Formats: sequence, C-alpha cells, structure tokens
Amino acid sequence: MTMPFAGKLVLSRWALGELGMESFADLAKRLGSETREGLDESNVHWFHHKLCQIPLEKRPRLPNRVLLNHDESIVSVTRRLNEARLLAGHRPIQWKYFQYLSLLFTEIYLERYFVDPTGLRAALNDVIRRHNKGLRGRHACDRLDPLPVDPTPRSHLNKLAFWMATGSGKTLLMHAHLLRFRQLARSYGQQHRINRIILLTPNEGLSHQHLEEFAIGGIAARIFAKDGGDLFNRSEVQILDVHKLADDMGDKTVAVSSLEGPNVVLVDEGHRGASSGKQGSWMAYRNQLCEGGFSFEYSATFGQAIKGDRDLTVEYARSTLVDYSYRWFHRDGFGKDYRIVNMNEDAGEWRTRYLTAALLTFFQQQWLYRGHRAAFRPFNVEPPLWVFVGSKVTKSLSVKDASDIVEILRFLASYVSDSDASATRIDHILRDASDVNLAQLGLTGPFNPLLETGLDAREVYRESLATTFNAPSGGGLRIERIKGSAGELALRVGETNDPFGVVNVGDSKKLAKKCDDAGLLVTEREFGDSLFQGVNKPSSRIHVVVGAKKFTEGWNSWRVSSMALMNVGRSEGSQVIQLFGRGVRLKGRNMSLKRSSADGRTAKIGPTYIERLETLHVFGVKAGYMAQFRDFLKEEGLVVDPVEEFVPIRVPDLPSGLKVIRVAESVAGDDPAGVFRREGPRFALRLPSDQRLPTSVRNRLKMPPVTLDWRPRVQAMQSGSLEQWADEEANQHEDKLLPGHLALTDLDALWRSVQRFKSHSSGHGRILGRRNPAAH
Repeated sequence: MTMPFAGKLVLSRWALGELGMESFADLAKRLGSETREGLDESNVHWFHHKLCQIPLEKRPRLPNRVLLNHDESIVSVTRRLNEARLLAGHRPIQWKYFQYLSLLFTEIYLERYFVDPTGLRAALNDVIRRHNKGLRGRHACDRLDPLPVDPTPRSHLNKLAFWMATGSGKTLLMHAHLLRFRQLARSYGQQHRINRIILLTPNEGLSHQHLEEFAIGGIAARIFAKDGGDLFNRSEVQILDVHKLADDMGDKTVAVSSLEGPNVVLVDEGHRGASSGKQGSWMAYRNQLCEGGFSFEYSATFGQAIKGDRDLTVEYARSTLVDYSYRWFHRDGFGKDYRIVNMNEDAGEWRTRYLTAALLTFFQQQWLYRGHRAAFRPFNVEPPLWVFVGSKVTKSLSVKDASDIVEILRFLASYVSDSDASATRIDHILRDASDVNLAQLGLTGPFNPLLETGLDAREVYRESLATTFNAPSGGGLRIERIKGSAGELALRVGETNDPFGVVNVGDSKKLAKKCDDAGLLVTEREFGDSLFQGVNKPSSRIHVVVGAKKFTEGWNSWRVSSMALMNVGRSEGSQVIQLFGRGVRLKGRNMSLKRSSADGRTAKIGPTYIERLETLHVFGVKAGYMAQFRDFLKEEGLVVDPVEEFVPIRVPDLPSGLKVIRVAESVAGDDPAGVFRREGPRFALRLPSDQRLPTSVRNRLKMPPVTLDWRPRVQAMQSGSLEQWADEEANQHEDKLLPGHLALTDLDALWRSVQRFKSHSSGHGRILGRRNPAAH
C-alpha cells in the first residue's frame, strides 16, 4: 500500500527535528492551548517559553537564545502588520499555535538558506536517506530522490509550500513571510535576489480580494498591467491572474519571459496546475518566474492535487514546510462541524422533496439566528447564507452547465409560487420524514427547534417566505439581469420586495435567455450595485447565492452555513475540497476560530442550539461529492472504511470448518477459477434435515425474504461531535404481491430477463428455480 503524502514530508520532518520533536502531534500538545496565545509582559510569545522547555540536547542548533531571536523577529513583523490593521479599523493579529509554528519554521529555514545553503542541502538529504531506509520493501513510488548537487548552492532550495486548511489564516502568513524574506534578504546582502514580487492567483476576483488584504496589512500592491508604468518597483507586489501567463504577448496575456527574474513569487491556491503534472504549462511558468529567486506556495489541497504524479510528489515532499491540513484543523476544534447528505437519484418529486428539506434546514438556521441573535453575539456567529452550486459555470456557459442553474431556479420558483404543495412537503418532512429517508439520516432530530415552536406546516412555509425570501406576502420568482453589474442576476419574489438572492456567473445575459426559454420570469434593470460583492456587509439582505466554480477558490465569507450541490463530483478533483472549505470557516468566541463544542469552557455557556449554526449542511443531488469527500477524509485520517457486521445463522451439529476444493490443472487450464465457474458442476444447497432448527430459521431458508424499496438512495456522513443527533428508524410501509398482481405478470419474460442478468453478471454458479405461484 502506498504511503500517504503526509508521511513523505521530509522538509516538515526536518523542521520538527530541529526542535527535537518526532511529530507535529507532540509539538501541538505543548502549544495547542488557547491560554498560551499572545505576549508576556516582555513582548515575548508564550509559545516561546513552552518551546524552551524542550531539553537542550534535543535541539542543539536552536538554543534558547536563538529561539528568542526568532521570536523577536516574529514579534517585529507582527507589530508592523498590526499597526496598519489598526489604522484600517481591523482586529490585530494574535497568532494561533500552528500559525506561530509556520512563522518559526520559516525563520529557521530562511536563516539556513541565506547563511549555509550547502549545510541545509546536506541536512535535508540526510532526512531523505533515513526516509528511504525506513520504507522496508514498500512500493518504489514511496522513495524520494535526494536533492541534486548543483554549482548554485541555493538551487532546489528556493521553494517553500504550506499545506494548510481553508480558514487557517494563509493570507496573513503570506504577508508575514513576505515581509520577513525582504528583511533577511537585506540583512544578508541578497537584495539582488528580488527583482520584483509577484503574487499569482487563480482568478481576477481573488486578485482584487488580495489587493484589499494587502492594503489592510499596509503592503504596497497593485493589479499587474502591461502598460501600468514602472514594472521594476521592488517593494510593490504585482498581483497577476495565472491565466494571463503565456509564452507570447497577447491582448490579454503577458509573456513569462518579460517578467525576468530573479523574483519572489507568492502562489495562492498553489495546487492549481498541479493536476497537469510537473511539465504542465502553469507549473512551468511558475518555475520560470522564480528561477534564481524564491517562491512561497499556499494551498489546502496539496495532497489531493499531486496524487498520482511521482515527480510532483517528490518536489512537494521536499518543499512542504508545514502540514496543517484539514485533519489537524478539525481535530483541534477549529471550524464548523459538517453534515453531508447526497441523493444519487434525480427523480422529479423525490428531488423536490429533498431540496425542500435542504431549504427547511437553512430556514431553521435563520430562525435560530434571528431568535437568539443577542445570545449568539459573543460567539461571532454570522447571518446564515445558503450557497447553491452547479457543476461548472464558465463564460462559455454550456447547455449542461446552464441546466443545473436553471433547475435550481425552477425549484425556488415552484417553492414560492405553489404554497399548497410546498406546505405539504414541509409537513411530510417535519412529521413523516421517511419519504426521503431523512429519519435514517438523523435529520428528524435537527428539526426539533422548529417542532418546538408549535408552528404547523403552513405557518412554517409563511415564515420561510418572510425570512429566506424577504417576501412575507409571497409572490412569484423574478429574475433580474442587472446591466450595470456584469455576471449577476438578482432574485426577488414579487415586484417590490428586496432581492433575496443573487446568481453569479460568467455570462448573465446568456443565462437569462436560458431562464426565459425555461418559462421563468426574467426582467432587466439598467443599473445597480453588485449584490454578490455586498454579501458580507451587515446590511445585506441576500440569503441565497447561486453559482459555481468561483465559490471554490478564494471567495471569503464567514456566512456560509448550508450548501446544495447539483452534479458536483469527482471530476472537479481538489476543487470539491476547496468548496467544502468555503463553508467550514468560523470566527468563534473571541475570534478563536473554534466551534463551541470543541471547548468545554465555551460549551457550558453556549446558548441553546448554537451547534446548528456551527454546522455546515451540505445537500448533494446526483453529486459524486460524497465519495470524493469520504476519500478526502480517509486520506486525512479522519474516517476509516466501515466494517459490515452480520449475524450468521448457526446450524447445530453440522461439521465445522471451511471446505476447500482444488480443481485439477488438467480441468482448469490456465484460468482455474474462470473455467471452473463457467464449466464446472453446479452445486445446490438444500435445507438441512435437522429438525432442531428454529422454525423462524427454517422459514427463512425455505422462502428468503425479498425487499423492494423504491425510495431513492441517500448517503450521509457527519463529523464526530454531531453523534448526539441520534438517527431514528425510518417508518416503512410494507406490502406483498397478491395472486391478482402475479396474474398480470409475464413470468416467462421475467424468467428470461433474470437468465440474461445471470449471464451478463458472470453468475455462472447460480441456480435459478421456478415455483408455481399458486402454491404460495
């Protein structure tokens, strides 16, 4: 079995070894408490004091004096950032333990990089040799190539990667890393190693978001423009969408060769381009830009992005300095809990009921937020936001892509316009959840807050119109194309109510035409502010956001509490995990980033049902998301494959032991198992003659029960701290086929169909028997 990527991170192992630690978990135990955050009266981090308790013989290269120097550098950079943040009216930074370790590891690495690159290379190769030696017969792909000897001492050492969960503060770390690199370059006379500073982002929206973040941190930055003036301002960060890089100059592209180095390259969403392999164009451009310079890369999904590519695995195993991926993030109590449900079928009324349950789950979050807003305020709970995501929405807007969004809008339109049908579905969900297997998924328990209100289904429906759709008096869905806001469609109910939602796509005009063709009411407005850009404003009345790919990368909102996914699956790869990361972000009490259930102190004083707002609900429709996410959690070590349990029927007084029949080679040929299955004698198992078998067992053996369940299959998973939401047995309506039903059945055709199935499924060893229906 191949070793997980996390087990190959030799650079991270080297950094831990410098501190005398065997694993990150051991270090986390020393520093993980919130009471150790911040500075003492001497402006020294409390984390520093805990690190000094590690025996000196375990960290000979990092005595207390050296650790103190590194801490002073971190304090200096933090003060520089906080001065700007306070002037901009933002909360000052107080590092979490994993953020402090990211800064400390970077300090340790860069000192060796500038002072003793040859010794650094030798130390890393020693860790690689020990890694390879410890494999003991594992697959060859787990072996790592050593860093090659090169006349340029710092070659192959000029990349640091940070594998950190979404919401763990990668942007703040990027700012601190940049400031510290520039300081060290000046200190060691290496200013010439910085011709320009370039930040590569995956899209324009994220580029503008970074521009705002740099302004808050007091770091000079601008969006890159070919005719933007002086391109050689070494102190200014030039922000560039990676899609604009090309081999040659174009109207909307820039030739990589024109951005001559050496450069300091910052890469946000560093996994982008990794799926194309080491020789992919984006990866080649990035390597070309930082040739002779240095790069810092940040991503939550390095492990998923490089899967299956040995060259990239080796490269990032040697350059990933910090692994604080989702497994650590969630285990430490950071971020929201999660509950993920997926319906594989996409069958008319079943899907409508299922989406109604998703809407009701979101409405309940809104109801709780509105009713307990004052009590939730200390926990920094944001107003809930429901995100609807289709498979892919690009500027080309293919027919399939558009259909996902159109179907989402058609569901919303039917919900608000057909009050009788919607109220009936709500009643089924609240009172008889077996219609969509919700009881089996434990989704009856989470509706207890609504049930406790005593509202009937119609009252719940009216409240949802007022709360979710800003339409207490109801009305029809109106889709408005805002001419002054590119790529947006406003959603409102009725003519005068405030918009409740926004569709954010590449080509809103084309999507509006498809909505009109589908019979939805589409209108136009000449001008208007961007609703999507205002989602995070306290005054926003937008509760629903519909879109796709742009929500997977860089979009920053603390509000996301529910998601509904249509046809989002494995093909999206690591973007599926990025999308999940959009919703688990949580401010927490005192900006701890932790959910209240993870801290006994806050859990005791937490208001009723706060866990409902600290849980991300994900509803998938025909989405491969469930399998993708299970694979992700399995890789992160948070879940294991379930073990199927069964109770065997014990037959008394029969010989025990497994009988093995070996087929003679002369009969079996080159394929013993295959030939025997097809041509060997058939065996029939008959009812044992022993009359001491219980009557119930004998009846089951005579006529095995056959269950035909027409309900759609629904999968579910949730984080461990939600186990108190106990699942319940779904009420099933059982019935049997009577002779009158069988009289209308073509048994011969059924027999032939089963025979074909047996043949196609290689069921050669199965014996099919026919019974006289009249006899039973």
